[in-house]
Amino acid sequence: MKKAILLLGICAVASTTQAQLFDRIKNKVQQKVNEKIDKTIDDATAPKKKSDQGTTNAGSTSSSGETVNNAPAANTSGPVNTDIKSYSRFDFVPGEKIIMHENFAQDAVGEFPGQWNTRSGAEIVTVSNRPGKWLAIKQDGIFYPEYLTSNLPDNFTLQVDVMASNGIAGIGKLTVSVLKASDANEKFDLGDGDHIMSPSFKVSLAPKSSGDGFLSYSSNVIGSNTINGLPVFNVPKKNYVRLSLWRQKQRVRVYLDSTKILDLPRALDAGAVLNTLAFAAYAPDYDKNDGTFYISNITLAVGAPDTRNKLMTEGKFISHGILFDTNSDQIKPESYGALKDIANVLSENAAVKVKIVGHTDADGNDKLNLDLSKRRADAVKTALGKDFGIDVARLETDGKGKTQPIDNNNTEIGKANNRRVEFIKL
Repeated sequence: MKKAILLLGICAVASTTQAQLFDRIKNKVQQKVNEKIDKTIDDATAPKKKSDQGTTNAGSTSSSGETVNNAPAANTSGPVNTDIKSYSRFDFVPGEKIIMHENFAQDAVGEFPGQWNTRSGAEIVTVSNRPGKWLAIKQDGIFYPEYLTSNLPDNFTLQVDVMASNGIAGIGKLTVSVLKASDANEKFDLGDGDHIMSPSFKVSLAPKSSGDGFLSYSSNVIGSNTINGLPVFNVPKKNYVRLSLWRQKQRVRVYLDSTKILDLPRALDAGAVLNTLAFAAYAPDYDKNDGTFYISNITLAVGAPDTRNKLMTEGKFISHGILFDTNSDQIKPESYGALKDIANVLSENAAVKVKIVGHTDADGNDKLNLDLSKRRADAVKTALGKDFGIDVARLETDGKGKTQPIDNNNTEIGKANNRRVEFIKL
């Protein structure tokens, strides 16, 4: 009897050991397959290395630190088309003065950003297929920059890059809110995607693993609404989008990449005071699928871009909306709205001649920055002629590199303001 029991025990142990060995082999094989797939994706989509030619434009920070293992699968979606005319319906023009430019450059990889607040958790990461640092959000929570303390005017613009990993399930969403809150408790209470009692405007992006995702929006004036069937996110086919929001008193416009999604004439009360920017994540890691939202390159600018008055009356107009690829004179297609704005003024005033002057921040080599600023001014001249029909004989160009700053080059906001294109009436 004892021998029989002993024999059964040995068989059970052997069976368990065999099953565990099988599972280990299966997991190892799956791991190797995943690594092979990841490497193939990274090799196919990793950006080519460039030599140091000077500073970058706003929203194009060189990556540093470690690369996260759960980076979103690479894709070609988002504003990567170099054809400016691909954004021909993009009439977004950034505000006149940048008051927030967050690319997390000052924060260490693996840490929560030092000037932000949350009662949840998130960390700074880099990803293999996009430049710069990103705030990776893997759990429910509200996240906001503490240094944004002033009331926003009735005319401002907001832009933010958003990504989602392949593990995001159909239930997850990321909400971007501009609202009024008196203290930290109110920011956490009111910053989520469902609370619309206080003066606020909110946009929620919901990715899906199959089919098109959806966008929902709300305010204390118009309530909540949803737009279905939008290719907001369709991971892994599309996992990146640039959200642009433009408030003009009561009116709010919302853009995703090159497309205007919303144009709401009465989205807010005319005198509504907003003082808070908050991001809220809901169920990014639903069903423990390793889902993650990523945000970066957040730019908040204030003031109406009064191009005509500035150029014709004051003799100079400064644009922060003409953007370039990193260390390059290649104009980004999302610059279309800003270029069209100045082109309209030049078309309406055919006798006016202007000098286009490029400027950089103080990072990088002085000589290379000077050369880069000149080449960028030339690129703007070429675009105005080729894409907007402006007679290039009316346009002169120059570049000043870092020599004429208009803000402090020791801060990211200051650097963003210094990276600019000026149009001077001759």
